[in-house]
Amino acid sequence: MLKSQRHYYWIGGAIWGVLMLGGVAFVAGATMWGDAEGIGEAFDNRVFPQSKVVTGDAEKEGAVVIEAGSVDIGAGGLTLTDPVEDPTRAPFDIDVPEGRFEVEIFVPSDAPKVIGMVALRFSDSEVTTWEKPGRKSHPLDFDFGIDDLVALGDPEAVAAVDAEEVKTALGASTGQVLHATVSAEGRQVLIYDPNFETFSADVYAGYDVNGDVALVVKDYGYFGTRAALEDRE
Repeated sequence: MLKSQRHYYWIGGAIWGVLMLGGVAFVAGATMWGDAEGIGEAFDNRVFPQSKVVTGDAEKEGAVVIEAGSVDIGAGGLTLTDPVEDPTRAPFDIDVPEGRFEVEIFVPSDAPKVIGMVALRFSDSEVTTWEKPGRKSHPLDFDFGIDDLVALGDPEAVAAVDAEEVKTALGASTGQVLHATVSAEGRQVLIYDPNFETFSADVYAGYDVNGDVALVVKDYGYFGTRAALEDRE
């Protein structure tokens, strides 16, 4: 992660805190005045405010899409973690299908060296519901640390990734953002350098009308922070 960009972590945190306080006040006011109809639906739509970046016209949302290759998912599910510092972190508590799936990296058009979001697509189905998943045996995942490196893929494969291979693969990356795929336990894993993360960064799972997972997105908070700053101008 670029040292010069870490201060955005705290800027995003302050903005996130203000928005959360506003949301609490909204719920309290609506409850007191009996105008709470549709609050659940409104909150569901606000779970992932920047979802249009990955579900709509990315260019219109100020993003450039990079096809980052594919990852293999087995029976163990899906994890996203630092493959060097925390390779055995618990997988997400999400029922994901097994197979090989494409990954896209969304880079802000005004910051071409920054990873704004990473999306793993399980299907092309329309997302109707967003949720913030916990991790197996850890339903509330209060990990606000900043990963210097990230691996996305099958938990067993991620745990078996060789640290030196990770560094070599990223060192050989020639794209506008550092990313590569490596193989472990016979499965492909995506690795990348996130470059940027704010306090409001989070993981979101998008489900279709049948309740099947269609997308899992790691949002690093850039697009939300940018939108919040623009609204303040």
